Formats: sequence, C-alpha cells, structure tokens
Amino acid sequence: MMNSIKIWLALSLIAGCMFACTDVETIDLEKKAVEDLYNKRDKDKWAEEDEQKRQNYEDSVRIAKENERLYELYLADLREYKKTKHPVMFGWFNAWDETAPGEYFNLTLLPDSMDIVSIWGNCFHISDNRLKQMKEVQKKGTKVIVGWIIEEVGNGLQNKPDGGWSEDPYTGIQQYADAILDSIAKYGYDGFDIDYEPSYASPWGGMHCGNWNQGEPWSKEMPIISCSQDSNKDYENFFFQALRDGLDELEAKDGKERILNINGSIHWLSPSMKGLFSYFVAQSYNGGYSSWPSRITGRLGNDVKDRIIYTETFENAVANQGNFTRYADFVVKDLDGVAGGIGAYHINADAAEKNEYRNVRKAISIMNPPIK
Repeated sequence: MMNSIKIWLALSLIAGCMFACTDVETIDLEKKAVEDLYNKRDKDKWAEEDEQKRQNYEDSVRIAKENERLYELYLADLREYKKTKHPVMFGWFNAWDETAPGEYFNLTLLPDSMDIVSIWGNCFHISDNRLKQMKEVQKKGTKVIVGWIIEEVGNGLQNKPDGGWSEDPYTGIQQYADAILDSIAKYGYDGFDIDYEPSYASPWGGMHCGNWNQGEPWSKEMPIISCSQDSNKDYENFFFQALRDGLDELEAKDGKERILNINGSIHWLSPSMKGLFSYFVAQSYNGGYSSWPSRITGRLGNDVKDRIIYTETFENAVANQGNFTRYADFVVKDLDGVAGGIGAYHINADAAEKNEYRNVRKAISIMNPPIK
C-alpha cells in the first residue's frame, strides 16, 4: 500500500511539472549573445566598416566621373591633333562585321591615332552595333569613309531611282552622285573614296573604265570613267565635281568635314580636277613607293605633294606588314615629311595577331613621334 502511495505521488509531481513548463518563455541564447556582442564590443567596429563601405562607393562614383572627364579631354585633344597638318595614317578596312569570329573585324580596335579608314565592302545596310562602332571611332576624330571601283552609273549601289537612271548622260550621272551622297548622309560617313583604275586591267576583261562600245541609248549602264588618259574626260570630270559639290553642301548643312579621296590611276586624272580632292592615294604596293611622287607630280604638279598617301597591301602578305615601317621612313627621311601620309590595303590584317595593330602603330610613331 505504501508503495502505491509513493508511485502516485511521483506521477503527480511529474504531471505538475509538465503543466507548469508550458508557461515558460523560450530564450534564444545565440541571438541574445550576438546582440550583446554587437552592443558591447563590435558596435563601433561595424559602424566603422559601414562608413568605409559608403566612402568606397562614393569614391568609386567620383573616380568614374573623373575618368570620364579626363577621357573626354583626351578625345578633344585627339580631335584637335587630327585637324593639324601632319602625315596621316590611312587604311582600307576589309570585311567589317561585328558578328564574325576574331576581334580584328571590329572597327574599334583601330589605333586611336588612325586618321582615315575606308570601308571596303559591306558598307551599307549596317546594323545598330556597327553604327555604334563607327560613332565611337569618329569621336576620336577618325574619318570613316566609303568607296568602290567606279566605271559606270550604278556601280556599288543596289537600288535605282524610280524609273531607272536617266538616259541623258549628265542627268544620269548626277542621279548616281546624288544617290551616293544620300547613302553617305544616311549612315553618317565622312566622305567618299573613289577607286579610279582606268589604267589597270579588269579581271572581267578590258580595263577598269566604262563600256564605251555599246552606243546610245545605253543598253546596260552609262559609262563614266574614260578609257583614255588624255581625252573623253567630260563625264568623269562632271561626276567628280558633282561629288565634291554634294559633299560641300553636306558639310555646310551640319558643319561636319567631308573628304573626297581618289586612289588608283592618279596619273590619268585631269589636272584641272586636282583641287577637288583631299588626298591622292597611290596603290604603291609591295614596296613600290619610290616612283609614285614623280608619277603624280608630273601629271598634277608639285603642289599636290603634301596630299599623296603611299599605301602598302597587307592582303595575304605578312612580310609587308612586318616591313611597313619602310613607308614611314620613306615619308620622313626621303620626302622630309612632305606627304599626305601612308596607308594599307586590308589594314585590319595587322590586328589578326593579338589584336595589336603592332606594325601600324610603329609606323604612326615614326611619322608623328609622341610628345614626351
């Protein structure tokens, strides 16, 4: 009996304890310890770290704005430099395409000190990304122009005016010049680069000049470029003048300088036309620059010496890239700096290795040494 009483008392005590414990508040000892640690020991330290983070953020914003300001000053200085008289760096840029593999298809890889780049092929219907690249390059004062071989009305353009080109020669040529100018204005190019090659053989037969054997009215396209060095120049001269006049009108309209270059058979150009052109670009490939000064000045006069650009070809020619500084040496040492400058066909081939434009940069620094 006594054992039963003891057992009953023990169970009662246990039950009482269980009911009593339901009213006890649970204490989060870890949270309490962290709060005490922060308030008593690390509060000041953490506040200091928070202040440092805030200061770092403000410094980052300030530095970014300062870098942006300094870069704008750099661009302004770069543009002013390119307005000065100096031997320029020119190049035909091949296969401009931001989606192609290889960074050297990217226009923005060009050296900042590049003066003029002529887009060779794929120059119209360009994407927003390519337009963005062109504007970035132009902010550096680099002129981005476009051009192709001119032989007949319509060359280089896919679209014709409503009703086609006029059968009247001068009207048709003016239509063609206007169409080129409209495209230049539409895409924001800085000028035109006439590939004028009547003294060079065409891979399609004959020379790179108009087809003058089809008679009038013109059954295919209207010829522009004469196949003679000294005669039948009326149409080509009219075309050159129409382009120059149109570029001048664009320049007067928006204040943006427009250039007109001519390359190729410069020694066939009518001397009366020489005042229309910004530069005469000699295709002096594979080191053949030495004969070009007399060839051009003998035709156009000595007053064009400082507008002649001597160009090398980089197309499938790694050795020419490595020897490109000889062109800069020719301008500096042989011509005493009296030249338009130098350039290269497929200039972006020099960026194929490590995206550097190593040889182009060396040549620029020879012609225009950096100020120390």
